[in-house]
Amino acid sequence: MKKKFLCSLVLVLLFALSADAEIIGTLNRSNANIPEDAEVSHLIVNEYKNELLASVFDKNFNIKGTSIKSYDSLTLMQLALNKGDIEVFSAPIFVGEYLLRNNPEYIMRGFVMGKNPIALAFGFLEEKKELRDKFSKMLEEMETEGKIGLLARDFITGPKAANPEAVTFEKFDGAETINVAVTGDMPPLDYVGADGQPAGFNTAMLAEIGRRLHININTITVETASRPAALKSGRADAVFWIQLFSGYEDFSKQPDIPEGVIVSTPYYGWNKAVLIGLPKK
Repeated sequence: MKKKFLCSLVLVLLFALSADAEIIGTLNRSNANIPEDAEVSHLIVNEYKNELLASVFDKNFNIKGTSIKSYDSLTLMQLALNKGDIEVFSAPIFVGEYLLRNNPEYIMRGFVMGKNPIALAFGFLEEKKELRDKFSKMLEEMETEGKIGLLARDFITGPKAANPEAVTFEKFDGAETINVAVTGDMPPLDYVGADGQPAGFNTAMLAEIGRRLHININTITVETASRPAALKSGRADAVFWIQLFSGYEDFSKQPDIPEGVIVSTPYYGWNKAVLIGLPKK
């Protein structure tokens, strides 16, 4: 079943990168802890070069000389930008807006538009298929009811996006408890506050699912690249998943899902990213 993705309608100005820019940082979207994996890296680079970069940069930019370098966390990618290891890094439009608003030293250097969206979903181990199916059913119901759209309006495009709020999880006596891994690498979606408490859109989504399924939710924090390991070790029953959606009708047949991992129905997607950099010295 084809899903309708909510995409940001925010218009952004186009800034040209200089011709000497060679490396673009990106969050490790491969979901496996192998950013150097040839097949996955090739797919990501091709998506940027063939579909996106040509429409973004000035005519003097050497697209063939551009490479994509992935990082396991947003913090590491920001450090790489500050050190000059990368010229810019790519972030989803709403993440970019959050970072630009909260980091006055950043500037927007450009934007990219993809033909196919990137989506959010939940990841599980194959032996948790029953739990995955329950999550997928609730996500489909919430989309049909318009609940996902309301939460997105409140926590992504509304005033709560500036300062993501912690969400209270309902507790059910005697009910099943599951651990869900968050990373904090995609504010204001996957966000962890200074107090260590998860907040924002994904947390609100999770609280709503827990309420509807009458299960208790416990959140744990892991690095982006450690999500599959958190599942396989049993530390987490579910993780927030960042998923390429490059033309596959069956969402479960994506090229970057590690063996033994299954994903839920996707619940939020986008096809626009901004390129964030620092002013030229």
